[in-house]
Amino acid sequence: MESESFYGVTLSEKEAIAQFEVPDVPEEYIVHSHKLIIKQISLGPEAKTGEFNVVQAETNINDDGEKKTVKIPIAVLKVGETRSLRPNVEFPNGSVTFKLVQGTGPVYVCGKVEMNFGEFDDGQIYEEYSDEEEDSELEFDEEAAPQTNGKSNKKK
Repeated sequence: MESESFYGVTLSEKEAIAQFEVPDVPEEYIVHSHKLIIKQISLGPEAKTGEFNVVQAETNINDDGEKKTVKIPIAVLKVGETRSLRPNVEFPNGSVTFKLVQGTGPVYVCGKVEMNFGEFDDGQIYEEYSDEEEDSELEFDEEAAPQTNGKSNKKK
């Protein structure tokens, strides 16, 4: 089963940090994949002229089995130059922290959360299908002549 939902936060001088956490899923379901996709980052109409507003994303990645934290700017906005970006950035690893590292904002970050979950994990599904294949053996009639276009090739 797939689920999509809207994600949006406002970053400003007063609230410069926003945390995204993977939503809770009922215990009977297993999350196969999830990701946050940032579709648009915009400056609010109250943003100060001439001021750069820099949005940074911080997330954890696995690098050769070692967990590392990555901090990278994903938007640099300025009134009169760039008021809006469509970055289409995906975060498949779980939690992400957005921070307004420069400027006073407001900066609006919006996108969507996609989750793919079900009642079985991938291993259980694979085992089910492989068991079914072993149980059902196909029987062929070796004497039957092959057919072409729905007609028998046997001569009468």
